[in-house]
Amino acid sequence: MNTVEKKKLHDLKISGSGTSGGGQFDEVKISGSGKIAGDIDCREMRISGSGTVAGDIKAGLIKTSGSSSIEGDTKAETITTSGSSKYEGSVMASDMTISGSSKVTRNLIVEKFKVSGSCKVGGKIQGGLIRASGSLTVGEDCEVETFSTSGSVHIDGLLNADNVQIEINHKSSIKEIGGEKISVTHHSSSKLLKQVVNFFLQKEDYLFSELIEGDEVYLENTKAKLVRGKNVVISENCEIDTVEYSGTIEIHKDSSIRNKVKI
Repeated sequence: MNTVEKKKLHDLKISGSGTSGGGQFDEVKISGSGKIAGDIDCREMRISGSGTVAGDIKAGLIKTSGSSSIEGDTKAETITTSGSSKYEGSVMASDMTISGSSKVTRNLIVEKFKVSGSCKVGGKIQGGLIRASGSLTVGEDCEVETFSTSGSVHIDGLLNADNVQIEINHKSSIKEIGGEKISVTHHSSSKLLKQVVNFFLQKEDYLFSELIEGDEVYLENTKAKLVRGKNVVISENCEIDTVEYSGTIEIHKDSSIRNKVKI
């Protein structure tokens, strides 16, 4: 990751409603409603309050809290953000942790991504590990090594990962899923209460998908057009149009399969 070379650099501190231009700095701190009007290259950036950067950021560490907005592209080793954060450009990081409500307007490239609360990515996600709880929305494809979520997930394109683990707590949708091992389970705590609430709110705790394809596939609470795999387990509360399998298949009595094809 590109960061400032080790040399004597000044710090930049903005508090209240101050404004500064961009440049190279050691440590940058924005508190209150401070704004930086330009690109920033620094070792460390901390934003609290309603700080805004009207440019690109390159940093070793970025830590934001409160309401922050970065209007350009972001590159960092570590990003920790809480509260309400908005990244108007693309984000590239080794380690990114998000809590609260966050939005990445374009693409996200990250080795390790942990999110709690609500996160929306307008473009695609590429990386290593994703662990998400709460709500995760991706506008395009998601290509990672390990994908693990609980809560609600919506991906408009393809989810491609070696290991896919999805725990359904709310209505979710992924256009296509591809991987070696795919597991979709339904969170069962307070099941009766959840059924009553969902009945009155007209909600469905299901994963909706057009295609699910993997070597080992286990599904609960899933509605899909086509499921294709080597060894397939269709557990409870599933509605599948067609299942194609080359090894073994198990189908729960409470699930519906229209077509079953051995290939």
